[in-house]
Amino acid sequence: MTFEVKRLPKNLRFGATPLSVSSCASHKPQPDGVRRINEKCVELETYPNYIRSGTAGYIGMSALVSAIAFASSLLALGPAKVDLETVLIMLSGLPISIGLAFVFYIASGTHRSRGAFIRIHRDTRKLYFVSLPQQRLHTLDWDHIEALAGYIPIISTGGYTSRKPLYLIGVDRDMSPPTEICVACGNLGLFDGDRSAKALWAYLHAFMAQGPEGLPEPAPLPPRLSRRQETLQSYRKWYAELRRRLVEPYGMLKAPITIPLWIILLLIEAYPDSVEAFLQYHVPYTPFPPDIDQLCGFDEIQSPVIGVSGDRIQP
Repeated sequence: MTFEVKRLPKNLRFGATPLSVSSCASHKPQPDGVRRINEKCVELETYPNYIRSGTAGYIGMSALVSAIAFASSLLALGPAKVDLETVLIMLSGLPISIGLAFVFYIASGTHRSRGAFIRIHRDTRKLYFVSLPQQRLHTLDWDHIEALAGYIPIISTGGYTSRKPLYLIGVDRDMSPPTEICVACGNLGLFDGDRSAKALWAYLHAFMAQGPEGLPEPAPLPPRLSRRQETLQSYRKWYAELRRRLVEPYGMLKAPITIPLWIILLLIEAYPDSVEAFLQYHVPYTPFPPDIDQLCGFDEIQSPVIGVSGDRIQP
């Protein structure tokens, strides 16, 4: 019996750009969004992983915005008009803002999983993906994958922007009825346009054709640190990059401009990242089934790391 394929909503393709091997020929293969790779399999970060990370960091941002709004209101009123009742009324809004951020954090399931990954196997020519929150394994035929440079509009109080991750669309024929599945990966930048999606699509095609030989390797996975180290890591990176900027030629002359800009980056990037690292420290990624780990060669058992406090940190 033949079942009609259940298709994705048509609006998913709105604003997206279809990709082919020829359309990406001018783009050098780059491992944008590649997490790790071996001789037979490549593993990709998914776009929802980024969203979940931002959901956790938003708790910190909500507290920061509330504190800035509180301080600005006090300055606007002036010392003469500020009394205890006014301060208490203004403070009453802080728990509401932070509480709503926590509600969104819990409702999104971010407290249970950091996300999932995509694996593409050269020999089986299959794409494997575990969907959330169902934790169902989807298997898509690589040779029938439709690739798009997606379009995700983002409208906020700060203005309008968009992201264009790589959409990989295929049919999971193990579902009843067979169902079209879209997995998003690749471009997480705001200003890359579709360059990153095309470079990743070229990378995946080159890998499936010839393996990892000659392809640029992804950045190595960071070592597992203690919770305190993970929380402070974003501040260390921020400080190291600021120092590097200041010691460049004419760096000190540009300091009156550089330092205020980097203070803004401290507030909107390093601080939310540190809050996310603290909250998500013990939250795992959704795993693949053990047989997929073994098939893809990612079933190695890592030893726990000994933290600075003597605690055993599981990988």
